[in-house]
Amino acid sequence: MPKLELTLDEIHAELLEQLKDLIDVCERHGIEYNLMCGTLLGAVRHKGFIPWDDDVDILITREEFERLRVVYPKECDARFELTYLNTWTPRIMSRDPQKAAAWTDLFILDHVPAPGLKRKIWFLRLHLLQGMMKKNVDYSRFGLKNRILLRATHLMGLPFSDAWKAKRYEKVSTRVKTGNDLHMSNGAFELMTHVWHPEQFAQKRTVPFEDVDCLIPVKYDEVLTILFGPDYMTPPPENERVAKHLDL
Repeated sequence: MPKLELTLDEIHAELLEQLKDLIDVCERHGIEYNLMCGTLLGAVRHKGFIPWDDDVDILITREEFERLRVVYPKECDARFELTYLNTWTPRIMSRDPQKAAAWTDLFILDHVPAPGLKRKIWFLRLHLLQGMMKKNVDYSRFGLKNRILLRATHLMGLPFSDAWKAKRYEKVSTRVKTGNDLHMSNGAFELMTHVWHPEQFAQKRTVPFEDVDCLIPVKYDEVLTILFGPDYMTPPPENERVAKHLDL
């Protein structure tokens, strides 16, 4: 993403508009979702945005996403669009290039192979495809081993078009159709390897997020403990309270 001169307050204002619009479309069509990752933590710990967070994270099953990808482009506010721009993660973004620094990530729950070699190969293939699709990587953020892997997968991906890589990523992600083990197939490396189960997200409750009511899992404590550890209600040290994407 290009670096744009938006303040965090401006980003939060734009993200809140995106979130309201998404919820409106979902409610009209009975599409289930819930807040996830930093946005879920923000809802529980801050009743809104984590002050230094700079995106919105939504969790949705593959089945519900397939419904959303049909109706959202037809019914969303004209300011927004559903896009796969420069990433394997579908995003809701503003059509205004000046607001491109604010986006809503849609993390999709897909079935994952049974534990064992097939699962390890599965994760490896998705990791390789992610590396092939990455652009404008800041290699200084990674250790030597990961820098080498990222550079190698980037070179592997050069002969292939973005469209081919995105199509291949979705094909691999959706190959397994059944089972009780799920994962966020389009999450980043660490997020992707968390294994979830339907009962963790089956029941939802409504909570305030800034000035809008949003859905979170009833088992939010279990989910947040897995993601952030048992002390998730304690904010990190001040030197770690930084936006993830503003310098990309």
